[in-house]
Amino acid sequence: MRRRFTQEFKVQAVEKALSQCDDVRLEDVALDLGIGYSTLQRWIALAKNHELETKNNGSHMTTEKGPHD
Repeated sequence: MRRRFTQEFKVQAVEKALSQCDDVRLEDVALDLGIGYSTLQRWIALAKNHELETKNNGSHMTTEKGPHD
């Protein structure tokens, strides 16, 4: 049976992956979260296409960095 993850978990996973230093591999982030590397890649792609949103408020996840980054 496939594991199902909440939208909030997916958003947090993407935020964690994108906030890591360049020397931290996505494979390591996925392993730390207990998910597959390809799953994390898919969630990041969804977020970049603005297709990953939280159920709580319906707001879209953004992967764009602000001017302070």
